[in-house]
Amino acid sequence: MTYTKKEMRKAYIARLQQLDLNTRVREERRLVSRLYDQPEWVSAKTMAITLSQSFEVDTAPLILHARYKGQTVVVPRTLPHRQMEFVVIDEDTTFEETSFGVLEPMDGTVIPAEEIDLMVVPGVAFTTTGKRLGFGGGYYDRYLANYQGATISLALNTQVAAEDEWEADPFDITVNKVLTPSGD
Repeated sequence: MTYTKKEMRKAYIARLQQLDLNTRVREERRLVSRLYDQPEWVSAKTMAITLSQSFEVDTAPLILHARYKGQTVVVPRTLPHRQMEFVVIDEDTTFEETSFGVLEPMDGTVIPAEEIDLMVVPGVAFTTTGKRLGFGGGYYDRYLANYQGATISLALNTQVAAEDEWEADPFDITVNKVLTPSGD
C-alpha cells in the first residue's frame, strides 16, 4: 500500500522517537562500524556529514573519527530558495541554530560539490535499493542532482522501508548505498 510522503515521514519520525535507547545504541555502533569498512569512507579525503538531530543516527562519532584520521569534514548550510552549500568545520567553527532547529556553521570555507568525495546523506526512511524519504524540504535532492561523488545513507532497522511504501517523485535522487545494522 502506498502512502503520501507526508504521512510516511510522520510515521517514521514517530517510530524513531519511540526507539528503545539500548536498541538505538547497539544499531548505531553496528552502522558506524560498517561505514568505517566501506571503501568510499576509507578513500575519501573530503566528506559531507550532517549535524544530526536527536532522533537521527548520531553523526558526532563520524565527524570525530574522520577528523582524527585527517579527513576534511564539511557540513551543510542552507541558502535561500531551498539550496545549500557545504562548509569545512574545525575546532574554531561557530554555529547558529536555524529556524528548523538545526545547527549550521556561521562562517568557514565553502567546498564545491566536485571536491566532496563522499556524502553521508540523511533521511527519515530508506529502501535497500537507495530510495530515500527525506525531511520534506528538498535540499538534498536539489544538491544531489548535480553531485557526482559517492553517497551512503545509514538506516536503523526501523528506518528500512518496503519499495512501495511511498510514491517517488521525478526529482527524488537515490543514494548509491544504504547501510543497515544487519547488512546491505
